[in-house]
Amino acid sequence: MGVWSRWLISLSLASGLAASSALAWGPDGHRMIGELAVKALPAALPAFLHAADAATEAGYLAPEPDRERGAGETFDSEHSPAHFLDVSDDLTVLGGPALKSLPTTREQYDTELRAAGSDQYKAGYLPYAIVDGFQLLTKDFAYWRVDAAGEKLAKSAKARAWYAKDRIEREKIALHDLGVWSHFVGDGSMPLHASVHYNGWGDFPNPEGFTQEHVHVPWENQYVHKNIADADVEAAMPAARDCACSISARVADYLTAAQADVVPFYRLEKARAFAKPTAAGKAFTAKRLALGAAELRDMIVAAWQESEKQSVGYPPVAVSDVEAGKADPYAELAY
Repeated sequence: MGVWSRWLISLSLASGLAASSALAWGPDGHRMIGELAVKALPAALPAFLHAADAATEAGYLAPEPDRERGAGETFDSEHSPAHFLDVSDDLTVLGGPALKSLPTTREQYDTELRAAGSDQYKAGYLPYAIVDGFQLLTKDFAYWRVDAAGEKLAKSAKARAWYAKDRIEREKIALHDLGVWSHFVGDGSMPLHASVHYNGWGDFPNPEGFTQEHVHVPWENQYVHKNIADADVEAAMPAARDCACSISARVADYLTAAQADVVPFYRLEKARAFAKPTAAGKAFTAKRLALGAAELRDMIVAAWQESEKQSVGYPPVAVSDVEAGKADPYAELAY
């Protein structure tokens, strides 16, 4: 059996759960990450992201990539590896590319993994899912910027009306893309999604005697559902951070930090911190969820800032030129 077995059936059945309930972080955790991130966005971002239902919609959409599981073998074999990355203790991906210097494309990544005896479907490609979603949201924001500018600056009433209508549609698209993408950013905050020790320590040197039990789903799902509230996560969110780096570098740092919490998780598990709602177990779990929400918040801000540098349409028209009133791509965009 392939990735579907590795990621869903083996995890859930070993935990005594129905296969359909094996949801990364569980729907509660993913909802909190998506919802709290949008609630925390700065005022400088577009008003539609601050609408009363925007955060709720993002939270509702956040579990969607898990709801899609089981769509079919072709779909699952392609999409399930987007949820995880098997990082070895030496911070390589299964002895292949280093986490801190992953290739730009999945094709290059897969080539390097195959040279090391693996491939992207066995190792997972979570970093690329996060970067993909960031780039898509950036493009969504670029088109929104053009619509907002055209709605004010276009010379004809017909063009202004088209931009206004398209802006409304773009807001729906952007919020949908943001909500679905938030799932993968959320996966990146879960340490067991960024480690070879993803469901018990496994067949590796184990000097501290960590458990071999299937601890993945019970922690991310039932434990969060029973013990962690929105207020716990919101209170633990760190302040906004601009890394002044590329999205690839930001994702590498984010996943490296998650991987660094694998051993602390297993130490807490060994101390039975998750067997009941202990202060240490709750604090660790809330912190990991809060780091996911904060990273999503900051990545959304970075996508908004990056969108100003984009172009739209073909031939490409610079967003900055449209916003400055120097160009109007209405003839190329309208349909």
